[in-house]
Amino acid sequence: MTPQLDAAHRMLTWFRENGGYIHPSTVLKPDPETGLSVFSTSAIDSDTRLVSCPFDLAVTAPLATLAICEVSGLKEDALVWPPGTSRAGEQWNERMRIAAYLGLHWVWIDRQAESSHLYPSVLRHWPYIESLPAPEQLRTPLYFTDDELRLLEGTNLLGAAQDRRKQWEEESGVVRDALKEVELTRERYFAAATYLSSRAFPSALLKIPENGSSTTTSAVNTSPDEESHPVLLPGVDLLNHARGQPILWLSANVPCPITSQPLPSISLVTTGPQTQDTQLYNNYGAKPNEEFLLGYGFVLSPNPDDTVILKLGFPSLSPAVQSALTRKALDPAKRFALRRDGEIDKDLLEVLRVVIGGGEEEVHVDEEDEHGLHDKEEKEMQLEMDVLGTVGQMLEDKLAKLENGPPEGLVDVRKDVRAMCNVYRQGQVEIINAALDKLETRTERLEKLIDQGMGECSCCG
Repeated sequence: MTPQLDAAHRMLTWFRENGGYIHPSTVLKPDPETGLSVFSTSAIDSDTRLVSCPFDLAVTAPLATLAICEVSGLKEDALVWPPGTSRAGEQWNERMRIAAYLGLHWVWIDRQAESSHLYPSVLRHWPYIESLPAPEQLRTPLYFTDDELRLLEGTNLLGAAQDRRKQWEEESGVVRDALKEVELTRERYFAAATYLSSRAFPSALLKIPENGSSTTTSAVNTSPDEESHPVLLPGVDLLNHARGQPILWLSANVPCPITSQPLPSISLVTTGPQTQDTQLYNNYGAKPNEEFLLGYGFVLSPNPDDTVILKLGFPSLSPAVQSALTRKALDPAKRFALRRDGEIDKDLLEVLRVVIGGGEEEVHVDEEDEHGLHDKEEKEMQLEMDVLGTVGQMLEDKLAKLENGPPEGLVDVRKDVRAMCNVYRQGQVEIINAALDKLETRTERLEKLIDQGMGECSCCG
């Protein structure tokens, strides 16, 4: 038995002792592609509960805050960014609180082993933390070697990974200084924050309607909730992701083997039958490979939900253009997504029409004024050609960077990391090529209309 599998079994014992449930026809075992995974030992019917985590076993920001304050002797109002930092005066975000809570477990386990310090009872998730993958098993870009990071050159992900490293480094310093825990190192903070990014569920699931009924959620239909924050659900997060997996997230009171009263819990319920000796999966919802690799450390191949993100960079915009964008409710700073169908985001095109057109308002022309109508039509056609040309150049530039690829001779590269980066890069290339094909068709159609005389004034010949 491997150390991780042994730790996972200890976690399941702790999990069940605290009201957790996992289907009896399941077993944990390593998988060469997905790591530690949950498999069925016999057939499981549809509409069956696979695993349940009681609400009070979840790792939440409020729970983390209470534990941090008790262990450190601080009041909650001390959990703020200090002067001289980038977010001076702001309260710690949920990631900082949960990462600090997880990190304090490591600190106190070490402290207990070295002396007779009494382990704080509020740090109650050690069996769970001990079962999580070791840092050397994590595969997000924060754990890439320098050579592996070069595999991302020319992609959006390289900048995103660098930004995340900078942000988390600053957060780890703020947490360490506030708690006065030098053993809560940057490496420990990175691991804890990565566990959160790769295993989190929305806190909105930890609610049951006031009438006491249940709430079901499909991962495919989840949407950002301003009142929700990331939480960790021991046991539930054992199941790996599979796109389109028939699964529901059930928030309900469920029977508990250790108490006569049902416990409010979050459960994974399969909506399709599962055969014997197959891996049981969760469904994280539709996400592009860029998000999977940055936050989770894996990619899907193929991934029909993959995207390429385009961002417009304007040094400055005139008051007329800014006014026109506001009037049309357009945001030039928006992240525009290209998808595998190659269609160009309508908002992207409209933003460029406004910017290239200088923010001019549409001029009304009398239908009897043939010269006026001709001028207007000609101007609109030229603007559209300019817009399509601008998008085409953006895509060509992005494609060139991707196709240039990383330099030859990179040595310190693990096989699985190279494979993931290749899948990610190839997906980006395919999406851009699909968009260029659609753009070419659209441009040719417009040129054909112009050649057929759509831009000529009938009375001038």
